[in-house]
Formats: sequence, C-alpha cells, structure tokens
Amino acid sequence: MQKSHTKVSEYIWGKIYNKELKVGDKIPSERDLAKILGISRNSVREGLRIMDNVGIISSQHGSGNYVSAKFEDTIAEIMSFMYLFHGMDDRQITEFRYALEWQAVNLVSGKISDDMKKRFMMHLEALENSKDEDEGAFHDKAIHYLLIEATKNDYMIYNYNALTEVMNLYIPRLRGKIILGMKGEKDLQSVHRQIIEGLIEGDTEKSLKGLHAHFKYIMKYQDT
Repeated sequence: MQKSHTKVSEYIWGKIYNKELKVGDKIPSERDLAKILGISRNSVREGLRIMDNVGIISSQHGSGNYVSAKFEDTIAEIMSFMYLFHGMDDRQITEFRYALEWQAVNLVSGKISDDMKKRFMMHLEALENSKDEDEGAFHDKAIHYLLIEATKNDYMIYNYNALTEVMNLYIPRLRGKIILGMKGEKDLQSVHRQIIEGLIEGDTEKSLKGLHAHFKYIMKYQDT
C-alpha cells in the first residue's frame, strides 16, 4: 500500500516533469497540498521534509517551500556513506575521478570556448609559477574542475563536486600525500600543460596522454 507522504513527491515530480514548476517556483502550501491530495497535513509535512533532505525543494522560514534542485550535498553525503560503510579505498576514489576526467577530455577536446581557454591558461601559468604547495594545489584543483565544467554536463559536474567533497572531508591525507610525493617530480607541471594544450588544439590523444601521466603519478604516491 502506498504511503500517504509519497503522494507529495509524486505530485511535485509530475508538476516539474510537465514544466508547470521550475527551479525557484514556490510550491503549494501544506494546507493546499493536503486538500489537493486528500491526505493529512502531517503526511504532507513528512513528504516535504524528505524532499527537502534530498535537495528537491528548500524551505524558507515564513515564506514557504520552493523548488531548488540542490543535489550536490545529497550526492556528497551518499558518497560519504558509501566510503565509510562499504570499505571504499583511496584507489577506488581516484579511479572514479580518472574515469570522469577521461570522459571529459573526450567530450570537450577542440570545443573549448575562448573564455575557457583564457581561464585554463591563467591557472596553468599560475601553477607553473607557484611559490608554495598550497598555491600550486589551488591552481591544480582549478584546472581539473575547469575540465569538468567545460563539459556542461550537470551529472558529471554534480558527481565531481561531490567526489571532491568526499576527498576533502574524509581523506585529506590522500591529497596531502600526493602533493608531497609529487613535489620533486619535474614533469608534473608539464603534464598539465600537455592536457590543456591538447584540449585547446583539439588533440584528444595528447590530452589523454597527459591525463594518464598525471593519474599515474597520483597512483604512485597514494600507494606509498
């Protein structure tokens, strides 16, 4: 038997699917939803709470509930529990990140906008001229995020952001260990240049070779 509170999510989903609601729109009040769906306000409240937790809607005190579609925190939380409960190790995290970036290269190579080219080169030059590990790490992360952003694929962007959040919150030792290990690698900066030049030139093979070399370094130092 269907639980009453699930009628709320089905109703809102239907409105969004039929383009009667979009991000930023206010949804009907608890009282109106209870009347429309023929269920109690407690059931409506439970349904809205679940949708709020998932990120489909957001509640604004004194104003009501709005369609928000903020899923990044939810995805990060799910990944975090997967990491903690299913014994996922650092290598699996790295392999997933590599898979996302590998696909991103294939999607965007030769299709980079002029603005994106400037942003890539700005971070590359800053990385090559960085004076300390923190500065270098900042521009390194920015380059890899730009690669995912350039795909304009929301699913990839959400998952990549969530993956980064998991790395930052639960396995900070991984990033620190990799940065320290790579410090003496003279080819580290050159692989970033290879990745970016390949993207700009439309040379997918060149970018993928640079990406492979980069993750080869990561695998090497995360296992030490």
